[in-house]
Amino acid sequence: YDSAGMDDLVELYRATYQRVVSGEPVARSHFDVYLADRTLFHIRAPCVRKDLPRRSFVEVIPEDPKDLPGHRRRHSFEEFYRLFQHTGMLFEGKCMAILPLPDYPISGIRTGGRTLWEIEIPAR
Repeated sequence: YDSAGMDDLVELYRATYQRVVSGEPVARSHFDVYLADRTLFHIRAPCVRKDLPRRSFVEVIPEDPKDLPGHRRRHSFEEFYRLFQHTGMLFEGKCMAILPLPDYPISGIRTGGRTLWEIEIPAR
């Protein structure tokens, strides 16, 4: 991003942060985890670079394993790695990672930072 593009990105994250934290988190740990509009948000405030996990993950467990991509069916969940490296941002003393969830019905979610913390979120 050039500086104008970065300013737009920060503004997008700022607006999203304000909208998301107006609700209650589904779980609290090293990060507060919010679920809104089939999207999972990991938020920490205050936050500095050393608070960001290098090895974060989300495991999405479908109601029906047949909904998983073929290569994930034997594991019974879909896994997403390195949230903060792919969809996260540190801005204004806050950090937030955003993960759109798959379209299939979900029975549960596990998320964490490999050796730091882990959360299980049952389906609602």
